Amino acid sequence: MSSRILSSLAGLCLAGLICGAVAQAQPLVQTPAAAVVGVVDLQATAQVEVTPDLAVMTLSIERSGMESARLTADISQSLQAALKQARAVSGVEASSGAISTQPRWKTVNNQSQRDGWTVRAGLVLKSRDFAALGKIVGQLAQQGFMIESNGFEVSKALRDREETALIDAAIADFKAKAATAARALGYGGYTLRTLQIEPLQGQLPESRPMMMMRAAAPMAAEQAPTVPLATALTPLRLTVQGSVQLTR
Repeated sequence: MSSRILSSLAGLCLAGLICGAVAQAQPLVQTPAAAVVGVVDLQATAQVEVTPDLAVMTLSIERSGMESARLTADISQSLQAALKQARAVSGVEASSGAISTQPRWKTVNNQSQRDGWTVRAGLVLKSRDFAALGKIVGQLAQQGFMIESNGFEVSKALRDREETALIDAAIADFKAKAATAARALGYGGYTLRTLQIEPLQGQLPESRPMMMMRAAAPMAAEQAPTVPLATALTPLRLTVQGSVQLTR
């Protein structure tokens, strides 16, 4: 084969390689996706006000002295007795809280010196029977317990019942909005595309600090004053959101 033919073939091969490289380097042109038509995003909310049905009381007891071990034993005995007494009341839930031991200090010749210990233990009481809870709390206050705070909760049974009703109400509102949107835009109806139910939301009344120091002279259980408990309404709110496809 002549040198002229070889030279021509080499040129063609080189040109082919260059064209291939250029083709690979060029970005691919994407075809625009078809625009989604007739899809509407919607949100609906349902709300109700309920009375929290579970009262929560936080109490504490403390002792101070020189021997922390003896103080801890004394506090533990008092706490166990209080738990037994509270749990004997129908409908009252009782649990122990945190127990802490802290040193006490005094100043001698401008220097701090340890002057014994303070042991403190907590007690948490819950009940749907506000009167029964107020009565046992009043009795424990006569026995050396201090009332630190009170608050309220929505019980699981009440929460579940209200959540079911709110889901029904929110979805009904969602469907009404979808039908209104379809009608306003000249469509005959709609089909559901997506739907998400948000968690139930609620703002409970804030816990209020309360301090009741032990009485000067212990009273009989039946004479102990009852601590009054009352709460305000609290809102529960549920939201659903999603999208619908409008149809002709």
